[in-house]
Amino acid sequence: MVWGGQWHIGTSLNCDDCHLQHASKQGQSLPGGPYTYLLLKDNINDLCLSCHDGTNATAPDVQAPVDMYSSTSSQESAAGYFETVGIDNPHGHTLGVNVLVPLQNEGNSVTLTCASCHAVHGNSNYRNLLYDPASVGATITLEEGLDVFTQNNPANPPTVSGSIQAYERDNVGYKNDFSQWCVSCHNQLATNSSSTPPAHFNAHPNNVALNEFVGDYHTDPAHWTLGTGEGFAVDTSSTTGIPRVPFLAPTASDYTTSKIAQSSNKVFCGSCHKAHGKDNNKSLLWPFLEGGNNFIAGCQQCHYK
Repeated sequence: MVWGGQWHIGTSLNCDDCHLQHASKQGQSLPGGPYTYLLLKDNINDLCLSCHDGTNATAPDVQAPVDMYSSTSSQESAAGYFETVGIDNPHGHTLGVNVLVPLQNEGNSVTLTCASCHAVHGNSNYRNLLYDPASVGATITLEEGLDVFTQNNPANPPTVSGSIQAYERDNVGYKNDFSQWCVSCHNQLATNSSSTPPAHFNAHPNNVALNEFVGDYHTDPAHWTLGTGEGFAVDTSSTTGIPRVPFLAPTASDYTTSKIAQSSNKVFCGSCHKAHGKDNNKSLLWPFLEGGNNFIAGCQQCHYK
């Protein structure tokens, strides 16, 4: 079993996965190299994607098109996927292009790499997520078994079936406020600003339970817990509705209890967006901006019409 960040840490941190010892490979010169820090590639994104672009069947694929999860119940990964590096991505985070950080008070421009979010040599956070992604002196911990739960861990050494089971969407259950990690960069969303009554918020809240406002007919906790009807897909082939969106389960103690739908479940950034990206604009889990049958499917799961 792999602990901590689950991979690229401890016994699964293999130096030769990313580095060469003498700037050569099997006695031959490295085409285009040697590269900084004796890396196998000349930049972080190319290095990470040399395994995580689907060419290595034992590594989770994070670059479109992704088909390694087609045999699973969810048919998708937990974090989604990126599109072409070096091209602005309307469907999620953009890699390798200098872009303005959306929903950030400072309005910084950044060029994202995989190392902008993940500790390349591992840490104790879930998926090796950085403790301080915005470099503001924060220490954000997201520990497996405490803040997040998984049923199947990746195999060490890696296997095709082990990686599919470990990184597919339904293998992950959430307990605590993951939004604190996202709003480290997107800090305009750091607080749920109140609005003029009768509305509660100026924007969609996060880390708020469905039943937090008892007697208010804005959310529909009963519909959410039932899990059928408007917004909910019958199965993955359904053209109406989508699978239940991810949620926080504040009382969870393990993977099983983290997957139970209750009226006390909370909304977080991952309830509506994929971390890497998806086929919908803004990395949304449903085609809200594109329109069609399901343009409000995710909304219908939690809200009255």
